[in-house]
Amino acid sequence: MCIRDSTNAVGDGWTNDPYDVVLAERAPFKEVLYGRGAGNKGTSVAFLNALSSIIAVEGTLPVNLMFVTEGEEFVGSLNIPMMIDKYRHHLSKADAGISPGRCQSANGDVTFHLANKGNLHIELECSGDMWGKGPHGGPAHSSAACVVDHPVWRLIQALATMYDPEENRILVEGFYDGLLGPTDEDLELIDDLVERGLVPGGSGAAGIPHYIDGISGRELLIRYCFQPTMNINGLRAGYTGPGTLLWTLPNSARVTIDHRLPPNLEPPEIAKKIRTHLDKHGYSDISMKILMDVTANKLGVNDDIAQAGLRVIRDWADNPAIWPRQGASGPTGVFSKMLGIKVLGGTGMGFGSGHTGGDEFMVTEGDGKVGGLVELEQSLVDLMYSYAAYPNEYK
Repeated sequence: MCIRDSTNAVGDGWTNDPYDVVLAERAPFKEVLYGRGAGNKGTSVAFLNALSSIIAVEGTLPVNLMFVTEGEEFVGSLNIPMMIDKYRHHLSKADAGISPGRCQSANGDVTFHLANKGNLHIELECSGDMWGKGPHGGPAHSSAACVVDHPVWRLIQALATMYDPEENRILVEGFYDGLLGPTDEDLELIDDLVERGLVPGGSGAAGIPHYIDGISGRELLIRYCFQPTMNINGLRAGYTGPGTLLWTLPNSARVTIDHRLPPNLEPPEIAKKIRTHLDKHGYSDISMKILMDVTANKLGVNDDIAQAGLRVIRDWADNPAIWPRQGASGPTGVFSKMLGIKVLGGTGMGFGSGHTGGDEFMVTEGDGKVGGLVELEQSLVDLMYSYAAYPNEYK
């Protein structure tokens, strides 16, 4: 069901109808496809097109495939474990996993991420009703703040016990237990990225003139790839509109926090440690809800599926940049953990953008550096044959 007047469903800033299919020039690209889902889901359709082309020419595929499709990634993928358990007798036959995606930037550079961090996304709430102090059932007038306890200040004080902004360190007891450092192979990849002058977000990342603690080079990339985060995603309390329309002492406050977790820092265990920390520091009344819980995906540069993907990338592009891990997350790690398989991310030649905002698009006809739909589908065909032949043909 589509609700055309709901901007929340598609984001703001659209100049094209997000529910229509619009093909148009977008410099420097000859043609792009606009529409909600074009940038983020377009590769899935391209993958199906690639498989149809193989079958049309050869009559069969070079590998056996099982398809898993879910639409809950942005709301936590909380049903993935249940789905894996239900169909484990089929899924356990898989040798590896593929999450089709593109690997080019807007200028044609090719970047390959071997793995990604896990994610624990939580919501904490402090309210007068749960606390037993402060306003109950609704806000009070702000003039009462000198005699009424304040749930918002209490939540802020609780947050202050969890993170030290001076040391840039998470203070939850045991949070870092089991954290793994980079391997020698990882450090080789890091050093190559340093030589290229790459930084998180791309070379010369817009809006990041200064990195934490003034770090740069090797230290910056190691921290980005191998350290966990505790990021305040949003704070909500009281009146947040313009001016001084309402003077309120809110009866509740909420904060959402996402944690990007490298391997060995499992989201359920981290959630328990946060709950224990809050209780120990006297904040047992603050509730905690888990919004997302996905484990990290591990993939080494010498794993078969990684080598199959790298062969394709190197056939299409000169000198691609290989990252040992990206800071973002996704449900692929759940498959890796529950099924014991390696999962390969994006290796398709193409580019798209805008899946969290307006005018989402996917390049359908490139500019000679960025691949269009044809190049994207061809590279996905190559991946099938590369994995089918590896390792017998290439080792």
